[in-house]
Amino acid sequence: MSTETETDALLRIGRVFVVLNPNSGSFAGEVREILCRHFGDEESGACRIHLLDAGQDVKALVKEAIDGGARLVIAAGGDGTVAAVADGLIGSDVPLGILPLGTANVLAREIGLPLGPDETCGVLASSKETATLDVMRVGGRPFFTQVGVGLDSLMIRDTDTESKRRLGRLAYLWTGAVRLAGFQPRRFLIRVDEQGERLIRASQVLVANVGTLGQPPFRWGPGIRPDDGELTVCVLRARSVLDYGRLALHVLRGSQGADPSTRYFKAKDRVRIALSRASSPLPVQADGEIIGQTPVEVELLTGAVRVVVPPGLEGREPGRGASG
Repeated sequence: MSTETETDALLRIGRVFVVLNPNSGSFAGEVREILCRHFGDEESGACRIHLLDAGQDVKALVKEAIDGGARLVIAAGGDGTVAAVADGLIGSDVPLGILPLGTANVLAREIGLPLGPDETCGVLASSKETATLDVMRVGGRPFFTQVGVGLDSLMIRDTDTESKRRLGRLAYLWTGAVRLAGFQPRRFLIRVDEQGERLIRASQVLVANVGTLGQPPFRWGPGIRPDDGELTVCVLRARSVLDYGRLALHVLRGSQGADPSTRYFKAKDRVRIALSRASSPLPVQADGEIIGQTPVEVELLTGAVRVVVPPGLEGREPGRGASG
């Protein structure tokens, strides 16, 4: 992952704007104290913390902060909060800091951030390195990690908030196991860039900008990076418990390409996913959030956002950073 070292972390201190999602985690007060300890208290104006309310225009909030002189914008929440904050930074030189407080925190894991708030704030306050990351855009909204249709979107749709609060990522696994029973592959129509439409029978179609699958070292496949100017379309066709068991074994070994039920395509511009007329629509998830249903078109924005990363990230395999 290529990095830029020209950012002077010391110049950012005192001009920090934080968007804190109080629904991510259960310790917003503790997080506020940690932020002030690393970046200065709010009364002095060194660090301004905004508690996010439902329905707020996050993009407008971020742009207003940049116009007011913010040199670092921190998204404190899950992957959905990170994407919403990044929307206001696209086209700007102001870097994004990620304080992971969500259930999965896929992007934070991908770029090697620690998952403890104090440790992460230490990185954001001291690191002089940033990476320029690609962004996916769906219906005008930006997303960083994956856009999926199939078992993953059903799993996310059907996992309730209380289960996520009690069980964390295990809640998704439980729901996925329940949804797997009786689920049959569907007939997908997939268009990659300007290539012809493909009719593929699959259980899952995923457009990946990052490779991290749940937790490192498990990945969707080899060579999937958020800074390489391309998207990877992962197509999985598994019909039985045996098929999924074989796929899980390949994931553990990092040899997904050798699994006969897995296919990969590379996209440089956009991907469109639909279902044949004989199939009813499926929900679509992006960065762990249900955003609608099929059909869906994913556009690639290359090098759209600068993100603060831990020192020494260059040359490190994505997803191999600290796990907190």
